[in-house]
Amino acid sequence: MKNFMWWNPTIVIFGHGTIPQIADQLSAVKVKSVLLLYGGKAIFKNGVYTQVTDALTKNNIAFAELGGVKSNPRIEKVREGIARIKASAVDAIVPVGGGSVFDSAKAIAAGAVYKGDVWDLFEGKAEIEGALPIYGVLTASATASEVNNIGVVSNPEKDKKTSIVSSYLFPRVSIIDPSVQASISESQMVNGGIDIMAHTLERLLDGAEGVEFIDEQGYALIRTMLQTIPALREDPTDYDARSQYAWAASLAHNGSLSCGRGERGDFSSHKLGHSLSLMFDTPHGVSLSVMMPAWARYVYEDHPKPFARFAEAVFGIEGGDEVDRAAAGIEELEAFFRSQGAPTTLRELEIQESDIERIAANASVFAPFGVLKSLNTEDILEIYKIAY
Repeated sequence: MKNFMWWNPTIVIFGHGTIPQIADQLSAVKVKSVLLLYGGKAIFKNGVYTQVTDALTKNNIAFAELGGVKSNPRIEKVREGIARIKASAVDAIVPVGGGSVFDSAKAIAAGAVYKGDVWDLFEGKAEIEGALPIYGVLTASATASEVNNIGVVSNPEKDKKTSIVSSYLFPRVSIIDPSVQASISESQMVNGGIDIMAHTLERLLDGAEGVEFIDEQGYALIRTMLQTIPALREDPTDYDARSQYAWAASLAHNGSLSCGRGERGDFSSHKLGHSLSLMFDTPHGVSLSVMMPAWARYVYEDHPKPFARFAEAVFGIEGGDEVDRAAAGIEELEAFFRSQGAPTTLRELEIQESDIERIAANASVFAPFGVLKSLNTEDILEIYKIAY
């Protein structure tokens, strides 16, 4: 294993009936007012909004509200939140929702203490030197934004979807009550599960050596998702499956699977998927079910070892040489995505072949990228062609 430093300061309160504890955590640090940030109507339908606001009111914590955060969150909503805070200061931000709400909260938290435009922080024109504290309630597991220091936001004006990363962006506290996630749609659950798997695979398939113990944790996480996604499709109220799904989501992208690797992971599939989300508003998990198998098929023959290990550990594939096992593992992964109703080609997204060069050009803004294989503009174009 290579030298590493792993630090994750987020307090996680996990389990049924834990949501009202958010107010206790805020009161413990003498927070008097917060910005309550959320998306659409889901938190009103599943009762989470009432649980949070009743607890805040009971603890005499004032709250302003900002709703309307969309999936693939936009910079306009972030700027709106920053303007609200600068006009009427609060002590903390309370995101109530899924990864998009948490990502937006992180951008708002950093932008609220920055004098310039928040997009400067995404483009590296300025450093994040502080942020308002974040105390969140998670209602949809997938991105692990509730336990990491990463915020991803789209800027349609700039044709970019990118991230900020800073130790200031770790939520102070995240409440995860898996029972409330039974209300999310099947497609959202499947898409989230694919995102969880992708976060893990971006590490397992980066070519790192000497991290067998870390890889074994990743293989176990993938096997868990192969079980829990179908289980939740059959019974969305299965609390044990829902709990394992939710905790797997947090562990997949809290940084622990990167320990000893030397790199955070490959994340080429995420970068390739971001252009689909930006340009076609493709759900994040869907972009990954399409782009991860395509990326894998492009790189595995030159780098078969991590794919063969994955095929053996997760799908029990034996026999043949490394290349054969690697190819079979990729087929099994794609077959699982399809079996859960996820698309695996650009055609299924109704993206035209004539769009491929435009998509590749958008993704190539960040080129070269990739750890297992560094991808240049020609590589990126070829992967999108495979995905078609």
